[in-house]
Amino acid sequence: MKQQTSAATETKIKGRNIIDFTGKTIYVGIDVHEKDYQVAKVFDGICLGNHRMAASHQMLIDHLNSRYPGATFKCVYESCAWGFTLQRALSRAGIECIVVHAADVSSSDKEKKRKTDKVDALKLARNLASGDLTGIHVPDEDLQKERNLIRFRKKLVGDLNRSKNRLKSLLKYQGIKIPEHLGKKNNWSYNFMNWVEQEANKDVLLKDTLLLMLEEIKFLRQLLLKTERALRKLMKERHNEKATLLMTAPGIGRTIAMQFVLEVGDIKRFHSFDALNDLIGFCPDTDSSGDMQRDRGITSQAA
Repeated sequence: MKQQTSAATETKIKGRNIIDFTGKTIYVGIDVHEKDYQVAKVFDGICLGNHRMAASHQMLIDHLNSRYPGATFKCVYESCAWGFTLQRALSRAGIECIVVHAADVSSSDKEKKRKTDKVDALKLARNLASGDLTGIHVPDEDLQKERNLIRFRKKLVGDLNRSKNRLKSLLKYQGIKIPEHLGKKNNWSYNFMNWVEQEANKDVLLKDTLLLMLEEIKFLRQLLLKTERALRKLMKERHNEKATLLMTAPGIGRTIAMQFVLEVGDIKRFHSFDALNDLIGFCPDTDSSGDMQRDRGITSQAA
């Protein structure tokens, strides 16, 4: 069995002045927060340090290079609200960094019960050192910015549907029956909205509420229309060839084609059709043990 040396012996620490780390690899786990990072460094099974610092890419790079000169660094952090900015900054500085899905990081029972930023950072560093972590795909920065538009469209559609449901629920709650010729479930024609406006003007107490709800729906519809125009312009100028090819497949229209191009990106990064299915969500979840086997529908986590 390999004899484990102390941190002081390996790092030649005297008064916290490190002499040399040339040819050695240090694994760095970073617990990312808005205002600060918790940074744990592991070398040969030894924790060299686990400290909190300001959330600055450059400060982190300077700290690693000055404290461990000559070392090769491999960093990891969990995907979070701050995206891939840190990963890109470290990569530009020549430091290898991966981003992992939080659900893919294994935790012991003790780590779950005594969860702190220090524990999380050290867990990431040790799991990376043992080769247990696989990074998620980091998209091209331009594609990531373009992708925001199709995701904004999705949020708008959800907001619009909720607004419509709220208005119809209010009509039902107040005992206002929708005429049969306008009562189709998804009927939101101008005739239907004019009828809602007429009903609002009949009741002084309901008027303001109904008209404001109707105004919200009209605004969201206009905003959705502008968003779709911007998407069509984006696809025509930057992704027209891919989108046109996708639309030759049965059942794929403009919206699905735009979503596929912007969300999937370079399809060549998938090593198999099953890997693509994992990302899209067509891969079924299963729960089986012995003679029992249960399918749970499509997967909820992209690969």
